[in-house]
Amino acid sequence: MCLIAFRWDPASEHPLIMGANRDEFYQRPAQKAHFWHDHPELFGGRDLQAGGTWLAISTRGRLAALTNYREPGSGGERSRGELVHHFLIGHMSAADYLQELESCQQLYAGFNLLLGDASGLWYFSNRAAHIRSLSPGVYGLCNGLLDTPWPKLVSLKKALHHTLDAGLSVPEDILPLLHDSACPEIDDLPDTGVGLEREKMLAPCFIRSSHYGTRNCLGLMIGAQGHVHWYEQYYGPQGQAEGQIRQQLSIAPVWPRGPELS
Repeated sequence: MCLIAFRWDPASEHPLIMGANRDEFYQRPAQKAHFWHDHPELFGGRDLQAGGTWLAISTRGRLAALTNYREPGSGGERSRGELVHHFLIGHMSAADYLQELESCQQLYAGFNLLLGDASGLWYFSNRAAHIRSLSPGVYGLCNGLLDTPWPKLVSLKKALHHTLDAGLSVPEDILPLLHDSACPEIDDLPDTGVGLEREKMLAPCFIRSSHYGTRNCLGLMIGAQGHVHWYEQYYGPQGQAEGQIRQQLSIAPVWPRGPELS
């Protein structure tokens, strides 16, 4: 993924509510969200070039999501998508997995990683060098570090706050927030070393071009008892719609309900 906003509240009816956009080159081959044939407990999309994924869940009660840290010209020995894949098929706790990852983080280009299991929701970036157990709240993640105040991230978090306050009942309600194509003022754009024209192209929540753009918009709601509502739309060049997937599934409860709801 390249843009994620989420509300994390383990004491609520839906501990995790998330909206996420995946931005990628249109020519890079990928499968839409599905149960993987070689790991049937996994549900999510799959990158057919490197074999990993950007966001997926396991029916064993594990979740992982990844964004790239924008660094022009940087690279890594190993694919970042395997970080999601390996956590989901493994049995290590999120904290233990991240602690082990610290020792080999240099093998990967810059990344942000969100992991969820029975112990909570965790964040780690190999460009921040410390592991965080997240407290309840609304967070945003793009191609900087967690909650780096890029304009589109600030806007998306604010929109998610408003939608939650108004009452959110289905993940479809998240998608209009992710479709925002507004471009910030030039003076407000971040400078990530890609040049002004590319900064402008990448600045909206929803990116359109002939070769690179938003390919997936996902609304995700995970209930306290393991009920998952997944709604995802797909797009081609210039943002042309290419279908959708609506999936409801049950997973092992990821997070125990808070005392006021138990």
